[in-house]
Amino acid sequence: MSLAILHWESADNHSYHFKIDIGTNEYYQFKIGKQIITRAGIQWVDDISKVTPFQRKKKLTFLGDSEEEVTLPKKYFDRENCLVQLCSAKDSNGRAPAVSKVIRIPVAMQQINTMHFNLSSSASTMMDTTDFNPVRNITAEQQSLSQQTSVEDILGGLVRAVLPAAISYLNPQTTTAAPGSGASGNNSNTNMLTNLLGAVLRAVAPSIPGFSGQQSISYAADSDNRFGNYSDDLPGNNQFSKPFVFGIDDALLASMAGPIIQQGLQLLPQLINAANQHKLQTLQANNQLMSTLAGDVQRRMMMQQLMQNQPAAGGTPNINPAVLAQLLAQLQNAQPQPAPAPAPAAAAQSLSLDNSVYSLSNGVILTFESLKLTPHNGKDVLLLQQSDKIIFKIKLNVSSSPKNPLPRAIYTFYFKDPATKQLLLEKTFRKKDIVANTIMEFEFLKNEISSIPLNRNIEIFAEMRWKTSGEKVYKAIGNTTAVFVQRYFVQSQGDAVSGEKELTDMKVYRSFWNKVWQSPSLGKSKSLWELNVDARYTVSLSADHTANGITPTKLSIDEKDKESLTDTTSGRMKAGIELSITELNKLLGGWDGNTPLENEQLSAIRNTGFAKSNTAEMIYNIKLRGRTYEQGMVWVVPVFRLFEITLGKVESLSPEGYVNQTTNTKVKFPLPVSVRILGLKSNNQ
Repeated sequence: MSLAILHWESADNHSYHFKIDIGTNEYYQFKIGKQIITRAGIQWVDDISKVTPFQRKKKLTFLGDSEEEVTLPKKYFDRENCLVQLCSAKDSNGRAPAVSKVIRIPVAMQQINTMHFNLSSSASTMMDTTDFNPVRNITAEQQSLSQQTSVEDILGGLVRAVLPAAISYLNPQTTTAAPGSGASGNNSNTNMLTNLLGAVLRAVAPSIPGFSGQQSISYAADSDNRFGNYSDDLPGNNQFSKPFVFGIDDALLASMAGPIIQQGLQLLPQLINAANQHKLQTLQANNQLMSTLAGDVQRRMMMQQLMQNQPAAGGTPNINPAVLAQLLAQLQNAQPQPAPAPAPAAAAQSLSLDNSVYSLSNGVILTFESLKLTPHNGKDVLLLQQSDKIIFKIKLNVSSSPKNPLPRAIYTFYFKDPATKQLLLEKTFRKKDIVANTIMEFEFLKNEISSIPLNRNIEIFAEMRWKTSGEKVYKAIGNTTAVFVQRYFVQSQGDAVSGEKELTDMKVYRSFWNKVWQSPSLGKSKSLWELNVDARYTVSLSADHTANGITPTKLSIDEKDKESLTDTTSGRMKAGIELSITELNKLLGGWDGNTPLENEQLSAIRNTGFAKSNTAEMIYNIKLRGRTYEQGMVWVVPVFRLFEITLGKVESLSPEGYVNQTTNTKVKFPLPVSVRILGLKSNNQ
């Protein structure tokens, strides 16, 4: 049987060690080159720089084990000529040839000696003066790869989808029709209904497993070729039809659900207010839970302190009465206070801050007006600075304006961090004589917003409550998303602008190296060890920490064969590394002509949105085996490339305090693009 199997094993200071298996063939040679080409479905090394002469294998008798170890000098390889292929034959003339897969010798392997784990030779990135912080140990839960879509996210997408249609419904005068044409107005209403339902379904569909949108192709019925080319001027041309939703064409949506949609239009304001109210109640419930937990912890600590002062069995009480009285007073103050009973709405004489009795309005929508949106992390959002003041303009959208203004109303603003579910700021305004469909201004001073975190998505809710002549309290809620920035902020991330860089010097880059496995001590019961696992490795970025974090390796091991002479570790492996953006900035000096970013620009990149967009994972089958006297290790090291990052620089603010004029600055920043898996094995007995 003719074979040509090639495996890289290890390296020393001068040579690479391979395991080969050529079956019943007796001769073999190596070809080293720069490129790979495919002929007849087989990959061949091309642009060859070195061909070794045919050598005869040592094991001439085939007894089921034809594998043997060979070496190649390191001088045969360089950065470009790093591809090697094994060729076997029956004789030295190349009869009955067989070829192996092409193996790439990475640059990291050319720089290190794995025979005795001497992993600290010269690096391809020279940064002898750079000091990296010690690595942190983190849990897999702390290193998040992706987050499941929450109900709040679905509701937010739904509100954004239906808000324009809802405002158009409340203000029909904004949609004009041809004079004297009743059918035109009807078609306009039908189109609005169709677009509305399509928008609602598309907002919800991506969050429902198993559903996805699709496109169909329409073509002439009398044609045998659905992919034929037709003139754009002819009827029945080949073109894309409107997108389908759940397999239903948009043209059928209005006719199929006309009465439901018409009734739904009337409920749109209440739907929007209910969605925003749900998001707001989730925030308030989370804050109440945290307050309750904090109170429970405080009470538990005080009770422990009280118990520690109890006398031993049979002893005499020695509690200081003054200390006991103080503890009891603190315990009483820490007890949760019962919520005040809401007063009946009919008995209330004026609008109060009590938020327990209300009804969501089905005819009023609050909107943030005159917002200046700017690209941030690839999305258009409202950018704010912690300047002297910020003014929000809130419009009260009503279907029919009442004759008299609303006597009084209470506006409450909530600033929420959606990632942590934390309430950052709450402020209440009392307004009088509110005119419908007009804009009111609300001012926030610098000392009120100074504690809001930078470079994070912040949800801002505007809640309005008012009382009718019938003593009934109504509520409407609007919201928007904003990001507080300093002088610089990330506008967008571009493509890679450099080649790959490997951190081969373990002494310098120890915090980037992650040892995910080490061979076990077998004793005398086993003579061989083997690793065969499907490894899942996660690489994420951290905006908050100044040191890299390593997640410990988790193994799900299959049952071992107790009778076998090989201790086999098979199953699944999970590990990862969390790279600090601060530490990544120090790598910039490893590329010629680049220096680490100054703190002001680095602060812009060090944000959670940028970090989450550069999180990825790798799945790879790792195999390694050895004898009792050999030690084996598996290391994982990230590989980096420079990417172009477009930073926005704030030049001016609008009168409301929004970021108005910006200029662009392009910088380069190293980001992980792959990982190098190093399966190392020692030969020292």
